[in-house]
Amino acid sequence: MNDLEKKLQPFMAGKAKVKIVEEEFSYDIVDIETGQVYGYVNMEGGKFTGFEIEPVDDDMEPGHDVSPLNKEIILETAQAFVDSFVDREVHFSMLNEWTEDNFMVIYEEHDPELGIPIPHTGCTLCFTREGLLISANIGQDEYELEYPEIAVSSEGAKQILRRADSVQLSLNVPHREELGSTPAAELIYRTNHDIMGVSINGEIDTVTAFMDAGELPTEKIQKVKSSRTMEDMLAVSKNLVKATGEDASVIWINPHADSEEEEPVISMFSDASGHFSYSNVPYNRLEEGAPLSLQELQEYALEYMELAEGEIHAKYVLEKPVLTCDNEPLYDEELVEEEAEDEDVFFDFEPAQMFTFYREHAGYRIEGREAHVHVGLYTGTIRECSVTRLTPEQETCLEKVELTPVVTKEEAEELFFKELKMKLSRCIKTLDDPSIYTLSYLVDFPGSSGHIEKINAHTGKVSYVETGIIKESD
Repeated sequence: MNDLEKKLQPFMAGKAKVKIVEEEFSYDIVDIETGQVYGYVNMEGGKFTGFEIEPVDDDMEPGHDVSPLNKEIILETAQAFVDSFVDREVHFSMLNEWTEDNFMVIYEEHDPELGIPIPHTGCTLCFTREGLLISANIGQDEYELEYPEIAVSSEGAKQILRRADSVQLSLNVPHREELGSTPAAELIYRTNHDIMGVSINGEIDTVTAFMDAGELPTEKIQKVKSSRTMEDMLAVSKNLVKATGEDASVIWINPHADSEEEEPVISMFSDASGHFSYSNVPYNRLEEGAPLSLQELQEYALEYMELAEGEIHAKYVLEKPVLTCDNEPLYDEELVEEEAEDEDVFFDFEPAQMFTFYREHAGYRIEGREAHVHVGLYTGTIRECSVTRLTPEQETCLEKVELTPVVTKEEAEELFFKELKMKLSRCIKTLDDPSIYTLSYLVDFPGSSGHIEKINAHTGKVSYVETGIIKESD
């Protein structure tokens, strides 16, 4: 560890001297002078694979002066890390602003025959604006490159993609943080999110096929009547005390629990942005018997959603649920039998069935406005519910959106494919073995404007993705 400690020191804040302390589940980076835990290193099979420092609280007030991006220091430090820790030839790929004030540098190995980058090799480094390295992850160095016969050209792949109905009409409803000059709702053309690219044998590559998780069908919801309250369905009892929690949430607590340690047993929060509630009411697994049927669980989910949102038959469709447990035993039966004599045995976390609701308008699915309801398999208690809502402005705007496009689909496709090229790329062959790479054509927008995000179906205005890329390899 001594050599690793010395190699890490130049990348610590103020080049502080550190030591690595092996704990039960981690390898902590400890400042020798202060004794403070600076972060931790990642080890796999005794081999260093990266590190991460503990985040520092930012106490600066809103409106504070933001220091300029120290790009030169970031790139110099990134290269120094590669020289110190990566023992193979890698190439700089990009520097981008990954999140606000979080900057990422990526290095990758290149295919020795084709000269194209190999994803998830090399290293990924994250920096602060000032140039402090806050995390590093060294990619895999053992992999297999397949060289299948390339049956179609880049231009051929482009034509295959065009014939695959890759440009679709959609309703775009931005999230709250994206509003401003952006319309609250608009009819747009966008690319099919399920399409990843075109394989070298001319087949369309899709996300669902790669994940081996075919898209689940949805069904319309009949009008729902409710005979219970939300409190009933969260299993609020007289033994709990109602109070006001953080962010104006309503909570119920156990009055006999240690107030300094006990979290609310039940919590409910609702405002214009959405709804979130949960219930951690314990249940006695030994007394509950068999799980409820899927139909019964679904009725609980529908009823709770109706209480939370109202008129859900006019707003949502329900994804066909997949059984969580398929009635298989959920706990070690021997353990249950051993503890059966203990009347005070409770299992705090009841297994639950999840139901997913998609918000729609005039037959168009509104992305990012899903709702998820988790129903306890044995009690029917609503264990968790989360809903992302539309703003009142968006609700009003949706009703006013003209759903007949002015720009034809053919015109939109022409705009997309005029700037689009298909780029031969290395990609993981299957999720089961991420060390095997095959070849595929992926969508690329090499122009200076970048990747087309959407085209307004009424005005023809083209909008581009904010990639955050600051510098790319030549």
